[in-house]
Amino acid sequence: MSDLEALFRHGPPRHLAHFIHVARPPFVQPFRRVLVVLAIGWLPLPVFTLLLAPEQLGDFGRDIGVHARYAVAAPLLVVALSSCGPRLGQIAGHFARSGLLDAAGRHALFRQIVVSRRLLDSHVIEAATVVLAFVAAMLTFRGAAGAQLAGWMRDPGTDRLSMAGLWQFAFSLPLLLTLLIGWLWRIAIWTRLLICLSRLDLRLVAAHPDQCGGLGFLSQSLRAFTLFGMALGAIAAGRLGHDHLAGTSSRFTDGLLVGGSVGVVAILCAGPLILFSGKMMAVWRQSSMAYGALAMELGSSLEARWLRRDAAPGYVREGADRKERPAILEAPDFSAGADLFAVVAGAQAMRFLPVDLRSVVMLVAATLLPFAAALCLTLPLGVVLATLKGLLV
Repeated sequence: MSDLEALFRHGPPRHLAHFIHVARPPFVQPFRRVLVVLAIGWLPLPVFTLLLAPEQLGDFGRDIGVHARYAVAAPLLVVALSSCGPRLGQIAGHFARSGLLDAAGRHALFRQIVVSRRLLDSHVIEAATVVLAFVAAMLTFRGAAGAQLAGWMRDPGTDRLSMAGLWQFAFSLPLLLTLLIGWLWRIAIWTRLLICLSRLDLRLVAAHPDQCGGLGFLSQSLRAFTLFGMALGAIAAGRLGHDHLAGTSSRFTDGLLVGGSVGVVAILCAGPLILFSGKMMAVWRQSSMAYGALAMELGSSLEARWLRRDAAPGYVREGADRKERPAILEAPDFSAGADLFAVVAGAQAMRFLPVDLRSVVMLVAATLLPFAAALCLTLPLGVVLATLKGLLV
């Protein structure tokens, strides 16, 4: 794997993973790292519940939220790192290979890539990420009231945390938060790199067939983020499923969880691409008039040659002379005109955001998929359909 493809595979908790030997053979494959995450974050919870409070095992099984967070979202964040990281690196490298940058621009790009690598590998950021995750877990622990905790989190007959509850706040939640904060840091570095690229002198072409001036490849970043979006959706969907089982849900809270999840994913994943809108709009303003003038010139020439009213059939008049006009099916004028008008139409239809509908649909669908699964697990089919209809109406 090239340095560029490996760029965004760096970042928290990479050094922590090296420290506990899960980023080295035989744990280089995502599947094995997923097993490690499950073994730390989720598996001890049912084991402790079964051994120390077996009567609470059913309550644990019905806790959709804890399964969504530690058995679904955390592994997805690990797998997403292996799928998203290389694609983001390839997208960044394509700026140098696509002809969008001159020699000075390519030099600036490689310089910013070195800076990005240094920021992603920062030990200070790594330590801050872990500390912040544990602090957030501690605050969550202190803010959780004993009576509001699930039964499997408490010792029977008391408000004290059980061993499973202690493990959740001491290890499971900090692990999940570390993965989330690490992803937020990668997205911040990705955004910083895009900011630097948007300030360079990009050779955009208004008539480029991607209708984005040549930046259409940036839309692939949305597809790269699909597993990340699914992980965030799983966390919110777990809360939605928990509320439905507890009978505390409402159309407002359901809509807030669904819409909020899609909104957050859109801001984090698609928001940075807005940085290129200014340059794309400027290129369109400059080129649309030039292409329009070219189309006008060719259109006038075609009309003068083929639509002159005073030309006899088979002839075209040029001053006092009469020249034989070629057969219409043999003339290349209309083919050339159609090609040019198609180019002009493509330039006029240039978009101002390097995003295509298919990529947006893929990202949104991945984010919403866990909600459908949560509803199917917690509600009868008729209620599920009614709930989905209520969210759409």
